[in-house]
Amino acid sequence: MAKKYPGVYYDEKTKTFYIKPRIQNIDGTWKRTTIRGFKTAKEAYEYLQTFKQEKKKNPDTIDITLSELKERYLNFIEIKCDPDTFDNKKNLLSYFCDIDESNQVQNNPNIKLSKIDTTYYSNWQRQMVKKKYKKGKEERLYSLQQLNRSHNLICEMFDYAVNEGLCKLNIPRRVGKFGTPKENKLSNQNKVWQVIDFDEYLRLLEASKDNLKFNTYFDLSFSRGPRMGEVRAFKIKDYNSQKKQLMVNHTMSKHNVLKEPKTASSKAPIDLDDSLNNKVQKLIEYWKQFSDYSDEWYLFNGPLPISEGSLKYGRDKYFKLANIDKHLRLHDFRHSCATWLFSIGIPIEVISKILRHANINETLKTYTHLLESNYISSLDKIYNIKNGGQIGIK
Repeated sequence: MAKKYPGVYYDEKTKTFYIKPRIQNIDGTWKRTTIRGFKTAKEAYEYLQTFKQEKKKNPDTIDITLSELKERYLNFIEIKCDPDTFDNKKNLLSYFCDIDESNQVQNNPNIKLSKIDTTYYSNWQRQMVKKKYKKGKEERLYSLQQLNRSHNLICEMFDYAVNEGLCKLNIPRRVGKFGTPKENKLSNQNKVWQVIDFDEYLRLLEASKDNLKFNTYFDLSFSRGPRMGEVRAFKIKDYNSQKKQLMVNHTMSKHNVLKEPKTASSKAPIDLDDSLNNKVQKLIEYWKQFSDYSDEWYLFNGPLPISEGSLKYGRDKYFKLANIDKHLRLHDFRHSCATWLFSIGIPIEVISKILRHANINETLKTYTHLLESNYISSLDKIYNIKNGGQIGIK
């Protein structure tokens, strides 16, 4: 308990303060609730006094605003997230909790939690479905997956509120996801990305042959499928010339912070074929010409990690030179790799290992559309064999 502020406690793990006020239930019994996430003892103490006054006026509810809940919840989860994940969660919550500057959605950050009912949340969903955002020069609707990512996080925030005694019901969870069950099922089934095929990949290598850095990046990304953050994090010391391997030891955050790879299975070597291995060696030889060279340098940019913007610039420049009229995200090189491997008959177990998925189920789940198209083509093959006389009985 903080000496200057009675009723305030310090959490060593989260480095934040919390209070444990008593609440009287409707049946007359008493219970203690824990309210966490205060940055200072003074803030916690002031809230405790306000809380007590509110309870005198309305003993059955604890009423804070939506904006206050968001801040409390963000303080609670910040220590549990890396910076990129935290920024993403903060953005997803803003869809519901912050004022919409485009005025397409009528959000009210100052609404009390007790005033948020199923009608309020359903109306917000209806408005969000129609909301458009700018992507370059065009306006787009949010995808069902994006909207439901926001919904799921809002539900988690209200779970927190219920557990902390800040509200009685999780209204968003009661309303349910965006879209009908059928729309959500179809949305998951139709999750297909833009990819480049093998011919486009060859044209891309030809167009970039005079730029060793991007030529190596395109070759590695298409044939081995590392994630963009892993590419940015590759250091020269991660290369093993004897084994012809690049070891994935880290991934790079948007804030240029090295962190652990996405999963434990991601931390594994990437085997290089002779052509790709030669390119990596030449790239390293280039960096060795500099007087302050170190094997701590980054493979694709020397002393500093290559930026996401530079990778996008290289993609746009060489796509144009290769006459590839597609809008790929950087991560779509990984999907292109998986699609190509599947198209040439590589077993799904091997694809899973090349992509360093945690297990084969992750590969099956991510690339369901490939399996379904393969199923249809297999039925056609069976039909052709049966009717083409290729297999007979003597």
